[in-house]
Amino acid sequence: MNDYKYERIDPVTRGDLTSRLESREAEVVASALYAASKYEEDWEWVQDQCLKCLNSDEVSVRWAAATCLGDLAFLRRPLDVQVVVPALERAAKDPKIADPASFSLSMVRQFLGPE
Repeated sequence: MNDYKYERIDPVTRGDLTSRLESREAEVVASALYAASKYEEDWEWVQDQCLKCLNSDEVSVRWAAATCLGDLAFLRRPLDVQVVVPALERAAKDPKIADPASFSLSMVRQFLGPE
């Protein structure tokens, strides 16, 4: 069972996001992904960061990346579904992040339509 809990996410500048995404601390990277998905206007950049982080060695980073892709879909950001759907399908096979990846996959399909 994961011990994830709600934490307030504040806006962060793009420079700070970039710096935080390069951190060696998983929670710093995860927090940066959450902030980026909520506040960053460049949805394509955020999508790319999330896709990259789906391959992290850290479960909390992969979890955040999968969750944030669903958040972007919910916010009706025009994700590249041809890239995001297969990435989330692969992520859904990872038992440690299967739940958020599957949920985000359903969000992408519901809010952004078919591939």
